This record gives sequence, C-alpha cells and structure tokens, in this order.
Amino acid sequence: MSAEASGTTGPQELGTGNGHDWKIRGQDRVVRELRRAVTVGPRHAYILSGPAHSGKLSCATEFAAALLCPNSGDDAIACHACSICRRIERGVFPDLSIIDLDAQALNEKSQGKNLSLTISTVRRIGADVSLRPSEAPWRVVIVNDVETMQETAQEAFLKTLEEPPGYVVIVLLTTDADLLLPTILSRCVTLRMGTPSSTVVKAALVERGVEESRARDIATLSDGSIGWAVTAATDPSLVEERARVRTRAREWIAAGHYDRLVAATLLADGFVKDREAVFVELLAAQREWRAILHAVERVDGDRSPVDFPPAHQAFSSSSVVSSLRSIDVCITNLEANVRPRLALQTMVGEWPGSLS
Repeated sequence: MSAEASGTTGPQELGTGNGHDWKIRGQDRVVRELRRAVTVGPRHAYILSGPAHSGKLSCATEFAAALLCPNSGDDAIACHACSICRRIERGVFPDLSIIDLDAQALNEKSQGKNLSLTISTVRRIGADVSLRPSEAPWRVVIVNDVETMQETAQEAFLKTLEEPPGYVVIVLLTTDADLLLPTILSRCVTLRMGTPSSTVVKAALVERGVEESRARDIATLSDGSIGWAVTAATDPSLVEERARVRTRAREWIAAGHYDRLVAATLLADGFVKDREAVFVELLAAQREWRAILHAVERVDGDRSPVDFPPAHQAFSSSSVVSSLRSIDVCITNLEANVRPRLALQTMVGEWPGSLS
C-alpha cells in the first residue's frame, strides 16, 4: 500500500532542501534526534507525540525523505530535487506509506463514522510492512491518528511491531502517547514534540510571506501551533473564530463565581446537542489558564503583557494548576457520561476567586 494507495491526499510540505535544516520550526530536539537516526541507522519504530498541528506529520515526512533520498548525505537532509523526493512530495512514492483516518475512509469506502483506526486497517499495515522496498533501501510506514486505535486494534498492531523486517521503519503519530498500550511504547523510541513560542510561530509565517503585524496577530492566537497558523494565514475565518472563542474563555475566567456557574450551566445544557462545541470551549479555557500560568511563572518571555489581563497574574501557581486539572477532570467526566451540569459546575467550583 503506497502513499497513493493508502489514500493520502496531496503532497506533504517538505523543506526547501537548502542544506541547513528540515524547515521544521520549534522542534529542534526532535529534529536533531531523527537526523542522528538517519546518520547512524534508524531504529525500527518511533512515536512522535504532540498536539494537533504541532508538525508531527511534516517531521515524519522529512525523516522519511532523508532515509529514502539517494542524495541524503551526512547532514541527513533530502535533496528535494531527485525523482524520489519529487514523488514523495506528490504522495506517490511506493516505498513510503502514510496511513490515517482519511486514508482508512477511502480504502473502506466508509459511509458511517470513521473515528478510530480499525483492525482491518492494522492488518493492511501489516501486509504493507511485509513488502520489500522497490527502489529505496528502506520502506517507511507513517501511521497517523494512532491514539484512535481501540485496545483490540493496538493489540493486533503489536504483532507488526514485535518482528518487523529489517528494512522497515515505522513512525507512529499521536496526540497523546499515554493512550497507547505500554507494550507498544516499550517497542518504540518516543519523541515528544514541544510547543513552539509565539515568536517561533511568527517567524515561520514571515518566512512564508505573511506581513509582520498580521503574522504577530495570528501567532498570538495560534497556541504554538504552526500548522494552524499557516492555514489561518489563508483563511481569515479561522482567526476570527479563534479570537471569539478566546474572548469567551477570558470572560469566563474573569467572571465572578455566580456568572461562572451560569456560563457552565448554559454550556452543559448544550452538550447533548453539540458535544464538540462544548469541548472547544473547555479547551479554550484550558489554554487561557495555561497562558496565565506562563505569565505567573514568567515561563514564556516572548509574550506581550497585553496577552494576559494583569490582574490574572496575581493568581497563585498552585491555584492555576488546580484549574487546569479541573478541566481535565471535567473532560474525562463528560466522556464517561457524567451529567454535564454536575461535571461543569464542579469544574468552575475549583477555579480560584475572580480578581476582576
């Protein structure tokens, strides 16, 4: 199952091949580890773990290109000019497979929900791994959305990881490595993607020709996601919606206890109708509490003071951490079908008193 057969749509964005780096911003440690693996010889399986749009797929594709390109030298950088590199960019090189939920939907012609990688997809991956490389010295298999595998699918996938052929390199991409079975984790090298600062995000946008002040505005809303920022630079509606969600989150946090409870109740009453909308609001509140924690501890020095209401910097670190944990607990409870009002009202009850 090649990248084309797996259902991957469109080329993956690779670096420019200028001989300096992989053009993956804000992930220096991960890039350094993977480039070293290309130079000394890769392990058979890797896990790249990080938030959505953190660059996992771009990083994995650059890693694959460096392994497969015949012109990749001691610097472990693909040339991006040869036939193999050009086909990788178009998603049609036979020795690279990229499997994800979209590819699964195309292969299975699914008409229903497509929320998790299935056992049948795991079996197709196993069959793909068994094929010898046709042109390159390696066969690279990138599996995205791994966190969606149910336990039975993970157990089936474990067989592929236990005895892979020597020519295969498997790269698993997940938003949360802790959702994978310990037996899978033990057979892979796990690399955790960091969250780039807004300065790094802004620089990545400017490199792509975005005007500096607009790049700064988008970077401020990006929560460290370069992928989201690049998409948002061409879709103003994403920026507008993210700004509205952030404003609501800040108002919720700034409100007094009664108004927080009212907002929580209204949100809870809409949960049955639109679960995802509620999770969006909760994650936005979580991002704001995390930003406040950064301000309190002065971790993220590149943020403007305008990014945080000054009064919120008077929260104690421990109270902010408790607020972050309360949101995690709320999300877990909602997913476990705890009554929405109880889950959300309990959550805001854990937040420190308003300083507004």
